[in-house]
Amino acid sequence: MTNRLLFFVAIILIVLGIYYPGTSSFAQTKDTIKIQQSRKLDSVIIRTPFKRSATENKRFGIGTKLVAVPQESLAKMQMSSLADFIQKENAAYLKEYGRGMGAYISVRGTSASHTTIAWNGQSLSVPTMGQTDLSHIPLYFFDAMDIHIGGSSALYGDGSIGGSIQLRTKPKWERGAHGDVLISAGSFGTLFTGGTMRLSNNKIESRSSVLYSIARNNYRFENNTKPGRPEEYLNNAAYNNYGVLQELFGKIKNGGILSFSLLYLDFDRQIQPSVSLNDRPESYASIYDRNFKTSVGYNNSAKCFSYGATASYSYDHQRYKEDVIAAHTFIASAEGEYKTEKFTLKGGLSGTYIKPVVHSYADSVFEERGNVYLLAKYTPFVPVTISAGLRYTLITNSTLPLMPSLDLRVMLLNRSGHTLSARASVSRSSKVPTLNDRYWGGEHLYLQSEKSLTAEGGLDYGWIKDSWSAEGFATLYRSEVDDWIRWLPAGQVWRPQNIPEVLSHGAEAGLKITKEISDFKISLNTNYSFTNIVTVTPIWPEDPAKGEQLAYQPKHSLRASLRADLDKWSLYGGVYYTGTRTTLDIYDILPSYVLADIGLIYRFSLFGENFTANGVVKNITDASYQNVKFYAMPGRNWQISLQWKF
Repeated sequence: MTNRLLFFVAIILIVLGIYYPGTSSFAQTKDTIKIQQSRKLDSVIIRTPFKRSATENKRFGIGTKLVAVPQESLAKMQMSSLADFIQKENAAYLKEYGRGMGAYISVRGTSASHTTIAWNGQSLSVPTMGQTDLSHIPLYFFDAMDIHIGGSSALYGDGSIGGSIQLRTKPKWERGAHGDVLISAGSFGTLFTGGTMRLSNNKIESRSSVLYSIARNNYRFENNTKPGRPEEYLNNAAYNNYGVLQELFGKIKNGGILSFSLLYLDFDRQIQPSVSLNDRPESYASIYDRNFKTSVGYNNSAKCFSYGATASYSYDHQRYKEDVIAAHTFIASAEGEYKTEKFTLKGGLSGTYIKPVVHSYADSVFEERGNVYLLAKYTPFVPVTISAGLRYTLITNSTLPLMPSLDLRVMLLNRSGHTLSARASVSRSSKVPTLNDRYWGGEHLYLQSEKSLTAEGGLDYGWIKDSWSAEGFATLYRSEVDDWIRWLPAGQVWRPQNIPEVLSHGAEAGLKITKEISDFKISLNTNYSFTNIVTVTPIWPEDPAKGEQLAYQPKHSLRASLRADLDKWSLYGGVYYTGTRTTLDIYDILPSYVLADIGLIYRFSLFGENFTANGVVKNITDASYQNVKFYAMPGRNWQISLQWKF
């Protein structure tokens, strides 16, 4: 173990010296176990390494669609950001301002601030702006991910109108030293290095991870703002990021687990210019972000009762030229759960204090929040499960209504390898105006909180026979959002306004088919989304946008991927379709586009150590497209990586 530890440290130092200058619900086993009873065996006591903890809030959302991301999907994209992952693996729309630039998710047509993104329950959004830049979230640090489609503020709190992405890190309790080193290189001067070390004696576990990535992003693009649409190389789009994650877990004598976590992310990037300003150096600018988050927690559980408490602090800082937007956030929370075979009751409370440091706010601005919630789930008999939730929040200089939810799931069929269940959900969600909405350039306390009423229903189907299996789902939904906040021109300045009513309704469907023969496995996975989101009641009756699709919201989105595994080899590919969108001008249509990737993974051993090599070619058709008008995206490009696991 000592030699491995020294080897690991040496690799990390070499890597940083080179690259860091100066600074699902359906499963069934197929194996048959034959028990021979030729003689009586002595009794054996088996102790599991984990104690039962409180039920995660997602388990109460039984009427909505929850996507538990497979580990194989995360593993092949560990060198990427959350933005790259969502673009490839989910039909939710991502608004990108260039490769590695700002990337903001839209679930069911809602805005980026309507989707909660959290790490172990701690929000990753910037409190001043109320949203998360997904290009800032490195997949390498996280062990698991759940994507919860469908709003439910009762489960996740203020802002969960469209959905939620829950990222998790957790202890493995494997004795000794374990970890990995990951090195990746790609087109446009892209380099990524990362290393993780886990040390455990089964009572105390430490996890230490570091990463560093850079890119020049000097790719070719077609400039559609100049006569003849000439090809140019992109200027002023480079970035360099680094991050550190440190976690400690300890088992206490009374059965509890004490945890400590620290996350630091640093981003220094140039702001990609629009194609019309690509050759105008006087317009170039950069932006610098750093995010620090730390927490300490304790949880314990008995036969029927679980409880826990967490205290956390975060500091988010952004500098653009001489302007600084920063905020300190302190949170303390506690929760408890009572669980029997058929009934689960969970409740919690939290208090939040936010102190912004923003030049455009008054010095006296601060925010306090008090939050309490109650969730319940009941299975009166095997085919039927019912859940309900209620959350109430008090907040400085704003009001939020009660946020209830009611969910139902019924198993309709479960025999002969077939399962079919129906689900339904209705929920009331809300989103308080962000600090920027209320205080940027003056006090805008006239703003109302955004409120939504969402109803949805769907079917989940599973089938297995011999070496074949299939999973499918279909969902219909309708969400009415009142007092949607948008910044609109008001004379010479822009001010936030409440749009009286926006309606989002649509459908989602997915299908995964798998075939296994000995060491060979092939799977096809598809996801489709139809999103119709329009302004029903505008601010001005004569507004031409009334009844029209909101800007940058495609009605149709499709993702399809194919993967084949044979022994040590894996071949994978995907096709990703994004439909037409309008810009802020409803008559200005951005064309649809199709992207395609293909990749190969090879797992091998060398000197008794395990390695994984991964190579992928992205946008293999060299499609020219713009996700946001006048912001260039890359053509054909490649990426290779090598990971050592020990």
